[in-house]
Amino acid sequence: MTQKNQTTLRVAGRDAAVSNLNKVEVGFTKGQVIDYYTQVARYILPHLKDRPITMKRFPNGINGQYFYEKDAGDIGDARKRQ
Repeated sequence: MTQKNQTTLRVAGRDAAVSNLNKVEVGFTKGQVIDYYTQVARYILPHLKDRPITMKRFPNGINGQYFYEKDAGDIGDARKRQ
């Protein structure tokens, strides 16, 4: 990877690029958030299966600009198969 502070996580057999794991936002790091969701995923994911999702994304931290990312439906499914 070209940027510093980037690493790759393997999740369910797929690689996910992540960066700035030590970045602190509201008292905890991005790495701690990933760790939390990794621990609770088996409880949360069954409730999210087959449901549309909208995420409010903060690429520059919670005090920066944000945008909404919505479930891509069939387009997202096609992208997952690649």
